[in-house]
Amino acid sequence: MLVIDTNTSYRGFGPWLKSQGVTAVGRYYGATTNSKDLLDAQEAIELCRNGMQIFVVFEDASRPNLNLTADQGTADAKIALKMAGDIGQPPGSAIYFSVEGDYGQGDVSDIENYWSGITAKIAGRYALGVYGSGFVCSTLLSKHACKYTWVAAASTGWNGTCNYFGGKTPMWHLAQVPPLDMNW
Repeated sequence: MLVIDTNTSYRGFGPWLKSQGVTAVGRYYGATTNSKDLLDAQEAIELCRNGMQIFVVFEDASRPNLNLTADQGTADAKIALKMAGDIGQPPGSAIYFSVEGDYGQGDVSDIENYWSGITAKIAGRYALGVYGSGFVCSTLLSKHACKYTWVAAASTGWNGTCNYFGGKTPMWHLAQVPPLDMNW
């Protein structure tokens, strides 16, 4: 199984990805592109027609620019819901939300505030996943605030990531592993 995530649209490249053995593609939702091409319906249809699964992450900012408030969580979830509807994402499937950065115990209440806005707005329509460091993933999973975790490989120096990634019983559902930033 070859799984990739990319901030570049692969519209027009579905058959090529299939020929490379790609079985799942991670793509972005967001309010602005922030140098990312956001997933649209045409790309989603093409990837699915070529036998690939899609997983999505909402990401507009990372630390220190991520505003960890309930209002921001609500606003981000509202955009994610619209984009999920626009591409026809099946209800009950997962939407990951990025809480990317080196967070620690002193940030838990802010992370919980942000996540409370997401949870309230999504209201069970989609399963929630988090993308971030081992600390963020384990914190939200242990509080049953999310169903899925995606540990960021770029975060190996961040709090809790190495233990979460390779612990006795890894608890992640997705894990980025090198090589990163390949030029396909």
